Amino acid sequence: MKKYWKPFAEWGTGSKHSLFWRARLNLTALYIGIIAAIVIIFSFTLYYSLVKNIRDNVEGNFSNDQVQELVMGKTTDQLQMTIVFVDLAVLGISSVLSYVLAGRTLKPIQETMEKQKQFTADASHELRTPLTVARTNLEVALREKEWDKEKGRSFITNAIDEITLMTKLTEDLLTLSKLEGREKNLSFGKINITEIAERVVKKMRHMATERNIKLSMEGSHAVFLYGESGALERLVTNIVSNALAFTKSRGSIHVTVYERHAKAIVTIQDTGIGIAKEDLPHVFERLYRADKARSETRGAGLGLAIAEEITRNHHGTIRIESELGKGTLVIITFPVPS
Repeated sequence: MKKYWKPFAEWGTGSKHSLFWRARLNLTALYIGIIAAIVIIFSFTLYYSLVKNIRDNVEGNFSNDQVQELVMGKTTDQLQMTIVFVDLAVLGISSVLSYVLAGRTLKPIQETMEKQKQFTADASHELRTPLTVARTNLEVALREKEWDKEKGRSFITNAIDEITLMTKLTEDLLTLSKLEGREKNLSFGKINITEIAERVVKKMRHMATERNIKLSMEGSHAVFLYGESGALERLVTNIVSNALAFTKSRGSIHVTVYERHAKAIVTIQDTGIGIAKEDLPHVFERLYRADKARSETRGAGLGLAIAEEITRNHHGTIRIESELGKGTLVIITFPVPS
């Protein structure tokens, strides 16, 4: 019962976002206005039609004109009262339904704007942090009375690292912006996804070796699909990079490419720290990082969001299976050309 009174409680206390509250009232008023206009036109048409029919049927049935007019007057008055009562009931019910419908109509827009607002706040925070750290390092270096070469190098290196992180974040944000709604503008061609995966593994094997992580691949035969080579390479790179970030020393990452049931399938299996069950539904959200403390490298939390967008633009699907302490499996599926 509480949920039915919630909108009225929010209206009374002013807890609802004023912009959407006003928009909801305006939309409700529009709905009521349209319904009221239809009801009034219908009621007038019905009233005059029934009055005419009653008059045609009554005329000639009474010898006294005064009695006839009295009967006609009472009948039309009762008819008028009935129509007015029905109209008021219809408008009352319509007002409640219009308010509910207006809320449901605006809800997706409100949720989108809230997400955008949250994303903007998160992005601002992510950009502000490296800027603050870089500025602090440079200010400390400037305040040093006796310049020590090694200490100065440390301050400058830290500042450069933060600027590099900020640069990557802005590049990722621009990439996401370009990918959104870009599906119709992609230049698709016949791509060997096995070759792309091999190229990514070869490129990142040195990084894996430095961290004492075994990076391997299985998929000797060619698997073709329609896509954009650069975007698909970015997709696989992001997933492998993510696996490297969350896999500890002496762990392993295995990439597999194969075709099954007219689908090209790419899997990336790691023996990393895994993802908690409650975090799995959110891993593709922008700037979301399930466990910042346990990651071996710093990141902005945009890699999986970009991967999902690229997959969607290629009419594919991406899903993640994971368990804490047991690793993560990423499964990417694409349609293959017939």
